[in-house]
Amino acid sequence: MACNHVTLLTNKRLTGKKGMLVVKINQCIMFFFMLLFCITAGCSNVTKEVPTKEEPPEAKVQINDKNIQTTKGSYSWETKGLLSNSSVIADAAAPYQLAEDMAAKLVEKGSIANVKFTDGSKPQLEAYIWEEEVRGKRLSLNESKLTLPSQSGKHVIEIFANWPNGDASYTFVAEVQ
Repeated sequence: MACNHVTLLTNKRLTGKKGMLVVKINQCIMFFFMLLFCITAGCSNVTKEVPTKEEPPEAKVQINDKNIQTTKGSYSWETKGLLSNSSVIADAAAPYQLAEDMAAKLVEKGSIANVKFTDGSKPQLEAYIWEEEVRGKRLSLNESKLTLPSQSGKHVIEIFANWPNGDASYTFVAEVQ
């Protein structure tokens, strides 16, 4: 109805070929804006369908070609999208508390743990032994190779990974024989 109103006003002002030309131009302009609106609306839906990582990847620890159970602890993660950003901060129990529900894996003295991540990333890593309720000494790391303690006993080990868009803590338990 709005288009007809514009057409009638245009026809009252101009008659003949000039009037028809103005009507055609008005219709083309309206078609162009409707097409532009549809394209813009369609593009905004595409960004919602693209999967985004909203948390850090899982850690995979192998010792002597055996997989070791790890548990993700606290983390902070930022996801940057085309039109928006999101941040997640997740708090978890301390590594010694997470370890209470984990089975210890038997390993030999001086074993090397290979740390990888499910997305193939290579973050900066730090590793620590937990001594009861306190973070203890830092363990030796060479890239993704972690030297386990040489002292016999059950050890709760925390791996701290740092990426450009966040960080995360991972815990595993090794019993050195």
